[in-house]
Amino acid sequence: MRSHVPLDPQGVLQAWLDHLQVERAVSEHTLRAYRTDVAAVLGTMGIAVEGPATAPDLSGVSAAGLMRWLRAERRAERAASSTARRLAAFRGFIRFALSIGAVEVDPTVGLPAGRTWERLPKSLSAAAVDTLLASVAGTKPTDVRDRALLEALYATGARVQEACDWTLDDLRLDERVIRCFGKGRKERWVPLGEQAAGAITRWIDEARPKLAKGGAETLFLSRSGRPLDRHRVFRMLRERAVKAGLDPSLSPHTLRHSFATHLLEGGADLRSVQELLGHASVQTTQVYTHVDRAKLKRVHGRFHPRA
Repeated sequence: MRSHVPLDPQGVLQAWLDHLQVERAVSEHTLRAYRTDVAAVLGTMGIAVEGPATAPDLSGVSAAGLMRWLRAERRAERAASSTARRLAAFRGFIRFALSIGAVEVDPTVGLPAGRTWERLPKSLSAAAVDTLLASVAGTKPTDVRDRALLEALYATGARVQEACDWTLDDLRLDERVIRCFGKGRKERWVPLGEQAAGAITRWIDEARPKLAKGGAETLFLSRSGRPLDRHRVFRMLRERAVKAGLDPSLSPHTLRHSFATHLLEGGADLRSVQELLGHASVQTTQVYTHVDRAKLKRVHGRFHPRA
């Protein structure tokens, strides 16, 4: 089939619809719906399949573009059933395109299935993250700690419990990486970026000694010198959000989702982002096993807004 199907977007779409009609006896009504749904999604990425051609191929289709489309669907308050139907149709179209060589990778891999996209947490814009971090500018030990912790959460996409569990031994400031232990104690090393590494260095050198008691090894400490717990981090972030004029419902997971969203929007590949996040599902861990640390550092350094 590869040698007989035109690989422009219009040709691939028509070939897919013909395939469904001949091989699967799909009704004309369903075929029209599929055409409309796929055309709508492609249109959000600047690819027209109705009227004059706007793109020679499907290279403009990306995971980042699909995530932007999903967020636009939510902002427009479109019925979840309609979005789920369009996403299902687009998955079928992309799998066909992949089978004939019209695309090299499946950009829908890792996207939420069905209607679960509605449960994706909101993300902050890069400007909002900058506003939040810039607002934490005091010189008290807790101010320095909070700035370092928030910089680290956004720089790494770490889960809040992973950050609470960080010890001094998990930190490699000379390499600008930090070790995270995810679900099932799965270990991964995540790049910190220059700004997070600088904030942590300041915390360790200037402020942490004022709170540390005895031989405490936990990286981030409470005012009493004990390890921070996740509930205190949630409260701290809400308080900082209010002071910065941001949504008071902000949570550490919002920063984690912002981390992933900003990397994808900047052009990072989905596999590297999922490895950085430490996703533990069988599907993601099997796919991303061979992404090495050097590549993750390059991806992080190139695409993270505060690398």
